[in-house]
Amino acid sequence: MRLFFFLGITLLCFGCQSKKNNNVQEKDPIAKLDSLSKEKIKLNLMKLSSEAEKSLEVFEDFQNLRSFITVLRNENAFYINKHVDSIDLLVSTFKENLSEDLNINTINSRISVLSTEIGLLKLLSEKRNKDSDMVMEANTRLIKAYNSLIIQLNELSLAIPENIEKELLRELEDQEN
Repeated sequence: MRLFFFLGITLLCFGCQSKKNNNVQEKDPIAKLDSLSKEKIKLNLMKLSSEAEKSLEVFEDFQNLRSFITVLRNENAFYINKHVDSIDLLVSTFKENLSEDLNINTINSRISVLSTEIGLLKLLSEKRNKDSDMVMEANTRLIKAYNSLIIQLNELSLAIPENIEKELLRELEDQEN
């Protein structure tokens, strides 16, 4: 009787151990970053208006930022993870070297959002087990923040001087009457 009791307890203990091992193995494995992955972002980059392009063509820091953002948009999670420090450096250089006409609240706020998204991407890159889906999602948010900056730069370059705006409003009121 003691033998059966001992065998029952032993089988019960080993049964619990095997269930614990099964639970550990059932967790979803994290996809490792693969340098050969064809995964890319489907979000397009916004283009500068011709006026903004003319005013920013001599601003080398912006040209470097745009080039690197274009590269990040077209690359996979492995490459993005590897070069996140470079984009962080480019954005800080861009922010430090803003000209007076670009150093306004709306542009600074867009650059801050861009810096925040880069910081989040940088945090993901420092994790031990990186998830490629999370890296690509963070890169998508980075591209959205860049597009927001481009929209603001376009609006700034297309801003209508006050007197012309007032004249257009008067003409519109005359047409309504």
